[in-house]
Amino acid sequence: MGKFDGVLLVSDYDDTLADTAGFAARNLPKPEIPRRNLEALRYFMENGGRFGVITGRAWQIFRDLAADVPMNAPCGVGNGAGLIDPQTERFLYARFLPEDAPERLEEIRRAFPDLACELYRADHRADAVNPNDFARGHASRAHYQFREIASFRETEPPLVKALFEGETEELERIRQFFLSRSWAGDYEITFSGRHLLEMTAKGANKGEATRVLAGMLGISMDHVYSAGDHQNDLSMLAAAREGFAPASAIPAVLASGATIVSPCPQGALADVVEILDRRYGGERPWSV
Repeated sequence: MGKFDGVLLVSDYDDTLADTAGFAARNLPKPEIPRRNLEALRYFMENGGRFGVITGRAWQIFRDLAADVPMNAPCGVGNGAGLIDPQTERFLYARFLPEDAPERLEEIRRAFPDLACELYRADHRADAVNPNDFARGHASRAHYQFREIASFRETEPPLVKALFEGETEELERIRQFFLSRSWAGDYEITFSGRHLLEMTAKGANKGEATRVLAGMLGISMDHVYSAGDHQNDLSMLAAAREGFAPASAIPAVLASGATIVSPCPQGALADVVEILDRRYGGERPWSV
């Protein structure tokens, strides 16, 4: 029996588990996971804990990065739109966009003709309408390709999510227009970065994915913990018994009531495991 048996820890990837900001600033081949995080998570799992990532990234963008992540639970993708078995790459749970999503997106496009949007499909491929510099840069940094299409009607559902890309002010105007539509209640919309606005099905969020994952693993929500740094992580932080935020998180997350730990590059997840180690009994034996 391990001290962390029946305990689940879920984390965002970008700028929570891995230093994505540092990767971009230093032109690294991929984001770095701080050594403290790797050592602490291995200790957590060796002592019975279950750890999984719930990322805003679609699986086709996260696949190569997942190989570097020590995890022993299914992986949440698309802001909680699905849970993936990393070994088979099959969805264990999914809330795909409604069938009318292409028509809804066309309605948004009529109001914003230059709208840049990527569509992430359940077959782990991506389409893009009006790709701009943000979309091309996103694809380049994440090492994936999209198929450019002229109309949202040309995509191949089911769709995991739609991603709007542009300047923050433009994306906020799109968000406000979206919220004014009579069908807005069928969807979720949230920022996952300054230049990224995500559209998923209603209930497809990180908080709900956390609850589904805990149920899948037979773990009580009284022993579920989460960590995240951005707006799309707020539902996950609220769902857990305790949510944790790196000190480098956005102001809305820092003000959410989450427990603040080290900035991402200094090992935010290691701090979380240290807290759980004290809570569930024991001394920290891993190196720092």
